[in-house]
Amino acid sequence: MKASRPYPFVSVIIPVRNEGKYIGACLRSLLLCSYPPDRWEIIIADGMSEDETRREVAGVAAEARVPIVLLENPARVTPVALNLAIGKARGEIIIRVDAHAEFGAEYVTRCVRVLEESRADNVGGPVTTRPGADTPMAHAIAAAMAHPFGVGNSAFRTLRQAREVDTVPFGCFRVTTFQRVGLFDERLWRNQDYELNQRIRQKDGRIFMSPSLESVYYSRATLGGLLRQAWANGFWNAMTHYLHPSSFCLRHALPVLFTLGIIFAMLTAGWGIFAALPGWLLPFALLSWLGAITYGMLTIWATVGLSRRYGQRHWHCWLRIFPAFHFVYGAGIAWGWVNALSRRYPWHPDADIPTWEDYNAFCASEAAA
Repeated sequence: MKASRPYPFVSVIIPVRNEGKYIGACLRSLLLCSYPPDRWEIIIADGMSEDETRREVAGVAAEARVPIVLLENPARVTPVALNLAIGKARGEIIIRVDAHAEFGAEYVTRCVRVLEESRADNVGGPVTTRPGADTPMAHAIAAAMAHPFGVGNSAFRTLRQAREVDTVPFGCFRVTTFQRVGLFDERLWRNQDYELNQRIRQKDGRIFMSPSLESVYYSRATLGGLLRQAWANGFWNAMTHYLHPSSFCLRHALPVLFTLGIIFAMLTAGWGIFAALPGWLLPFALLSWLGAITYGMLTIWATVGLSRRYGQRHWHCWLRIFPAFHFVYGAGIAWGWVNALSRRYPWHPDADIPTWEDYNAFCASEAAA
């Protein structure tokens, strides 16, 4: 901070539910920062956890010099947790983090510095993906989720340069940004960060990524866990596109085309069936088979590259991870669109994007009650 300017008050907000395995390490990594303890706070909004989450938070809070506040989130969904925490925050700067992540020394100080120097509306950093367990599959998943073939052009996963981007995973915002564009969309149980960042950009705001704000994220430990996450992320990406069409980007469409292409190629498998297709379907069949062959070659290319970097012991894992992940992710997006177009919405009818004024009024009424 500049000597002539006092340290701005910072509120770090964390949505959690059943994160007992990770929340302790997350909090301890944040508390390594030397930012003046009377100039920041940590607010945790807990979605009625049924594991050791609350006990872990209480254990860290008892030894911390920084205030750690624990809120209840009866709705048990992330955007409500974030908005509850923002409503209770005292800071003029809000830093949103996840319990599944750990942060480097001086992370809070660097966030404030980068926000001030860049004059952006939201700043964040690249993510280093680490395995969620010490198993061959967990290590292979972590490597795949940091590879461009696995996650496309997601800058915060694959790049380390300071630059303007479309989104960052753990944002650092001025409170005035929420006052201008509104809070998190409470209809989006996932993908709410990406949608908020697109809303900021629509209002001529800037999202800036700095390599000094690097964090560590622990990926899913099993292929089943990864595929469940892929399905949910795909589903909520579709819901985001439905609610906010401007949030659509190419990397969210390609998995759907891949999934549909693979299904069509399987349906036309065998030359007997292939030759019996109606003439108007032949171009689509040829295109699907060409796409499947191309995808297979790209999978082999990515597997060879990763094997050279990490060793050959995981090659069979990557040959399963990439196609399974992309297929399930694409299927999740397709299912999300089926639900959206048939008006089967998972959110509460009253859910929406709260304005700053509306949410302050709500928090005040809750406190009075």
